[in-house]
This record gives sequence, C-alpha cells and structure tokens, in this order.
Amino acid sequence: MSRSWAVFVGALAAAGCSEPFVTIPGGELTGADRQPPEVWGDVPDTIQLETRPVDPYSINMWGVGIDGDLYVATSGGGTAWTEFIEDDHNVRVRIDDGLYRLQATLVEEAGERSRVTLAYADKYEVDPDEGWVSDGMIFRLERP
Repeated sequence: MSRSWAVFVGALAAAGCSEPFVTIPGGELTGADRQPPEVWGDVPDTIQLETRPVDPYSINMWGVGIDGDLYVATSGGGTAWTEFIEDDHNVRVRIDDGLYRLQATLVEEAGERSRVTLAYADKYEVDPDEGWVSDGMIFRLERP
C-alpha cells in the first residue's frame, strides 16, 4: 500500500464513520443544540447538513445566509440527500460546534431563487449563469 493511500485510510478512520469526511458522507452529527440565529450572517464556506433522522446521512456542503434564512443547493438532478429531504423535511445543520434543527423547503419562487443564486455567486466567486444553482434544487432551511 502506498504511503499516501495509508495516510488517507488513517485519516478516514480517525474521522470516524459518523462524521462526513471531505466528500465522503457520514452519519449523525454531534455538537451542542442551539437555537437558529435571527440572521444567518457569517455562514462559513463549508457547513454540514444531516438528513434522514431515522438513519442519519450527513455531508459537507456550501451554504449561504440571506437575512433570516439559510440556503443549500445542488444541481438540477438532485442527489441522495435531496431524496432523503423529500421523504422527511427535518434536517440538522452543524456550523462550528453548534447544531441547528431546521426544516428544508424546496424553493420554487423565481425571485427568491434569483437572490440565492446571486448570493452563491458572490460568496463562492462562481458565475451565476453557470446554472448549477440557478437551474438546480435550492432548499431554504427554516425554523420548524
């Protein structure tokens, strides 16, 4: 086994099976339960989203805050986590050491979708016309 592969396997084992690791999904997130803020101001570049409460599935992803709302998005075809949200809208988000219990709502209104697309483009320095957010699935994560 090559040294780099051994380091990767070791890092994966150290991360544990429950936490997402880079692009590898994980399970239940740990942290201190917190009330969602009134304004999602300084959302870090990468947040962690946990879906499917009965068999938790968590991932690292990009997110943006716009006033009192937190948003996540994926390309138009969706992913495993978007299917889990269709079955159960209850999610948890970990930011730093805080866990926030939220509900995911698919955003369909054009004006809101446009605001989210522009917020992603500004925060992550991507072309808003590229389409992965504007044509994708956008979810507003809100208080239950």
